Amino acid sequence: MLRISKKQFDDFLLHDESAFIDFVAHHIREESPELVEGFPDESLRSLVASGLVRARGHDLRRPEDLTAFVSIMFEIAPNFDEHPAIRKVLRDPSIPVDERMSALFKKVPPKAWEEADLNYDSGAWYPELKNSSP
Repeated sequence: MLRISKKQFDDFLLHDESAFIDFVAHHIREESPELVEGFPDESLRSLVASGLVRARGHDLRRPEDLTAFVSIMFEIAPNFDEHPAIRKVLRDPSIPVDERMSALFKKVPPKAWEEADLNYDSGAWYPELKNSSP
């Protein structure tokens, strides 16, 4: 029987962007179907692709970190990373990049997550539209 290691699987996902987008979209449909109910596949893929760009803007690279980041965009707000307490953890040079997503849940207080949810900005899914305004 052929065995594929986690590293091999991660490497595959990271080198095939379309497959990775499908992987994350499937994850979100499976884990939080109520959040994407009625979304056509192409619309969901577009949002996931936008979320991955945003996650990579924080230097996140591991598939599990990228998936978690995009999932939080759906669960809380697409602009959750703009909250000062959250941004501080995501940008903290004293926290290794591979530990920043788990650090969010340890260091960011519940009130900050609530505030991020209240400040939901759907425009964060498509930053290119915000930046092209006259």
